[in-house]
Amino acid sequence: MNSYLKIVLSMLIWSTWGVMIRWMELPPVVILFYISLIAGVSVPLVLNIRGEFSLSGIAGTWPYFAVLAAASIANNITYFYALGHTTVSNAVFTHYTAPIFVAVLAPLLINEPIHRSTILSLPLAVGGMALIIYANGGLNFGSEHMPGILAGTASGVAYAFLILLSRKLSRMLMHHKAVIFILWITTIATAPFALGSNYLLTPLAIGLLLVGGLLHSTIAPLLYYSALRKVIAQHAAILGYIEPLAAIPLAFVFFSETPPLLILAGGLLIVFSGYFVIRSASGKLD
Repeated sequence: MNSYLKIVLSMLIWSTWGVMIRWMELPPVVILFYISLIAGVSVPLVLNIRGEFSLSGIAGTWPYFAVLAAASIANNITYFYALGHTTVSNAVFTHYTAPIFVAVLAPLLINEPIHRSTILSLPLAVGGMALIIYANGGLNFGSEHMPGILAGTASGVAYAFLILLSRKLSRMLMHHKAVIFILWITTIATAPFALGSNYLLTPLAIGLLLVGGLLHSTIAPLLYYSALRKVIAQHAAILGYIEPLAAIPLAFVFFSETPPLLILAGGLLIVFSGYFVIRSASGKLD
């Protein structure tokens, strides 16, 4: 499958997180623990069936895996928190400030030069983010949506580090190991908090956790990390705007969330920034 299409498919899968998080009605750390536990078993099984399971060669790269897992945990918890404490549109659009941070950090962390398409797209993304904040009352820390917006932005920073480190490990052909170690470390790190919390696992929540573990945390990551071997980090980050494109209609259908026009305008600016990436990559698809 084409590497760019793998990223698109992954984003479409992940776009349903907003609906699933609302329906589960569980603390973010609890959700993260169970989906990581499920995927921590299913990913090695899938790779073993495909003859691709191996943990060799990690001795010199374990610091990357540790930082990658920390970024993944921070990304998921802050994003899940944002989805539960502001509108889906606010959460997903602030989450996708990630390309801004990727563009700034890529030359420093993974020696990846800033591409012309990135220079053209980033001002649009920044402008869109500014409109979203303005539509929610500006930087008003008393706003009921501000905790969710701040958490969404924090998840964008963590997501940027996740993309950059994943790109580096994918180029080292360590992408499968990266997925496995993220899941195992996340499961261990979140277990004390999840198992010590008070919550109710309803049949609906159990079913959604299984879907999240098998689809969102097994199939989607395997597609995404394998694609990063051929898709540069900046393009992967900006192509991620497919997620909010799909998430906003889902929020409208299931929760009757109709974003104000100013937020939609900001979101469209952010999404349109991905157009330059797609255009620049159109002649380079593998």
